[in-house]
Amino acid sequence: MKPIKNRVFCKDCERTKMLFETEKKADNFIAFNQEEIMLESGVAPQRSYFCVFCGGWHITSIKDKFGMSKNEQLLEDYLAKKVEKKIIQNIKVNDKNKKNDIILELENQIKVMNFDEMKVFFSQQISFLKEEIQKYIHPIDISEKEKRQEARQKLEIIYVLRKKNGLNTNNCSEKLAEQKLEDWKQWLEKKGY
Repeated sequence: MKPIKNRVFCKDCERTKMLFETEKKADNFIAFNQEEIMLESGVAPQRSYFCVFCGGWHITSIKDKFGMSKNEQLLEDYLAKKVEKKIIQNIKVNDKNKKNDIILELENQIKVMNFDEMKVFFSQQISFLKEEIQKYIHPIDISEKEKRQEARQKLEIIYVLRKKNGLNTNNCSEKLAEQKLEDWKQWLEKKGY
């Protein structure tokens, strides 16, 4: 005999089911009513299970537990994505802190240099970092991928700092300036100055 008081619509399985407060009550219901339900409908409840969405215990005629219900799986996926998103945000914060640390370190090194020393420093750093990136162009594992990413980030910072400190990023314009200076010297010599 099926009780009618404890029937609720379960959002997980999207149909009306019996809801029990405890597992013991659900198991007792199965023990005392299994034969009668079998005679009535041809199918009898076999086990009880906890429903996350109803906050109580249901009974089912399915003998084996297959795993999570579809809504539990959706909830699990949602929570996993939420955790993943939080991890990614923490990584971005760590990257910002790392980037700021690199910038501070490079700016402290540059402070004591004159213009020519800075030019040499930047060109050495750029060539070194380009070699580093080429070395890990096809990373084998995660650590090599991280090293390549770090080298790219540092190279980007170097380019920005080089431009910020008034160094021409284009070598051609430096050569043109030197050529113009030579032209002026020759013109002055021709005029006798």
